[in-house]
Amino acid sequence: MTEKREILHELGEEELLLPALVNAALRANDRIKYFFTLLQAARSHADNPGQSHSNLRAERESVGITDPDFDTVVGGATRAGQTGYAIPLAASVFKEISTAVEEMIAPLASQDPAGAKTFEDRFARLRTSLASSGEEPVPGSLINAITIADRGDGTDSLHQLVMDLHKAINALQAQLANEDIDGALGYLLTDPDRGMVRAFMAGINRTAPLKFGHPGLATIATRSGDKLVIQNDIGLTDAHVLVVTVKDQTITITYTDIHLPRLHFFQSLFSSFPVQWSDTISRTPEKKFETPVYHLSVGTFAARDETDARDFLTHAGSRIVFLIDWNRARKKLRNFVPNADAIDILSRAADEETGHMAFLELGGERLIYEALELASSIPLRYGEPLHEILGREQTMEYLQFVIRTASKGLLAGTSRFLLTNEIRAELLRYFRTAHEGMMDLCEEHASYTIEIASIVLESLWIASDQHDSTAVSRNASRSKEWEHKADDLVNRMRNISQRIQNPEFFIDLIATADDIADYLEESGFFITLIPDHSDSKDIFFELRNLAELVLKGCRGYLKILIAFQEFHRTSEREDLKDLLTAVDEVFSVERLSDESLRRTERVIFEQCADFKEFQLYLEIARTLEEATNTLLKVAFHVRDNMIESMNR
Repeated sequence: MTEKREILHELGEEELLLPALVNAALRANDRIKYFFTLLQAARSHADNPGQSHSNLRAERESVGITDPDFDTVVGGATRAGQTGYAIPLAASVFKEISTAVEEMIAPLASQDPAGAKTFEDRFARLRTSLASSGEEPVPGSLINAITIADRGDGTDSLHQLVMDLHKAINALQAQLANEDIDGALGYLLTDPDRGMVRAFMAGINRTAPLKFGHPGLATIATRSGDKLVIQNDIGLTDAHVLVVTVKDQTITITYTDIHLPRLHFFQSLFSSFPVQWSDTISRTPEKKFETPVYHLSVGTFAARDETDARDFLTHAGSRIVFLIDWNRARKKLRNFVPNADAIDILSRAADEETGHMAFLELGGERLIYEALELASSIPLRYGEPLHEILGREQTMEYLQFVIRTASKGLLAGTSRFLLTNEIRAELLRYFRTAHEGMMDLCEEHASYTIEIASIVLESLWIASDQHDSTAVSRNASRSKEWEHKADDLVNRMRNISQRIQNPEFFIDLIATADDIADYLEESGFFITLIPDHSDSKDIFFELRNLAELVLKGCRGYLKILIAFQEFHRTSEREDLKDLLTAVDEVFSVERLSDESLRRTERVIFEQCADFKEFQLYLEIARTLEEATNTLLKVAFHVRDNMIESMNR
């Protein structure tokens, strides 16, 4: 519109130029930010030439700079002396910055010449350094003077001037907004632009109630040259900004955030669309934010047609509310589950379009701690993970229930008192079913025992037939790993037992059963000590028979637990019969293992001449037989509990 400036001046209609000048000023601000970043990145590369670097091509293209030569600036920068830098195209960079600052002043001067005089005077004082700054080398102090806003000594800087100009232009831009498009302030828009903005706002408005009064989601849309630009302020954080540009069928999302995990979370919200994300770049902010740096990522989506573009914009708009206070919600959830699970819960809340703000509104972690005071005989301490009490899946399920109930309840106008009681009652239900959960832990523990018994039997085959000590050692390591997991289940049981009624049966059961895993793991270790040259086939034959009996007994024990669980649910005679049959099977295994141990000991006495091997084989046999003795103990423990419960 530059060519029409004079005629508009003659007609006294210069105010018609103002929107175009504001657009040009905003584009100039984007270019200046790019050049500031280019200078900082060039200096960083020169200081650390061995580290990987970005050529900032995506940033250059996103702000409309077409000269690809600027992509060589970062990679070509080197140190020049102690304090200087040799930066390619430095003169062009500083010239572009100077021109862009003039473009930023232009709309302010057009609207209020007297008010703009302050900016013009400041720039006149600062541009002297720009005029000579293209000379080589470029002093590091000059780069600081240009790119750092607050140097702590009250000295004005070019960056500070740009910040102040941007603030003034934003205020002017707000005055220019002359139409409301479903809640977005728009200006200079075409009819196709309005359709795209409506699509974006359809997503915003669909999920905006989920912010529950929290500030944020204000949207401005404008036509800037050959593209539509939509900006959303998200929330209150200074560096938390989303800018969407639409050019033909290509949509670009520029997203900045001080929290890198939230940036990655934001990217994951577009998994259903083929968005190409550029490498995330960390930058020094223009002013002090919550952290010393902020992170920027640019995503590009190539729509198939206009409908596809609108669908994408609607989806993009609908996702923004889930970024508000995301990091605070993540930290609250981390009181109960690991960080990865907390993020997964927030992802599911976004997918379900329930969000996390209602959870925060109702008190966040305090909501759950208060529920625990009623549901548990011993309240959970702050910092004690809930997943170690209820188990990971149950805790995830409960927290999702809390978030879903809070959101739907507040949206429906349900009283907070009622919602709080619903959340407490649900947790109470989880603890009331903890007896079933403890039996599930016993069954899982039995499964680990079966795995260890299988490994021990396999190791005996390897030691006797293949003489592969490496494979046997590998099996022993696997057994140790399973045994550690079994120990973890015992610890979880103890944590749960502190918060439910009458847990003694389960504690005694899993503690005794853990001895089985210990005996078997110890057997696996002893097998690693068998020499490769050992060729006592009869001894190995008897040890394998004994190990097979142990494996059979472990499987029988698992059958007992499953039958016990079913009988408590149904009280059916058939389930009782299954339980007693499984107990009898373990009883038979123990009796047969006694006989097998005697045969094994006889063969060892008869065939083993080496004293060390003699002791080793006996230890393997006896630890295996001890495992079957313990299997009988746990079998009778379950049977006796069942009989006792029937007599109550």
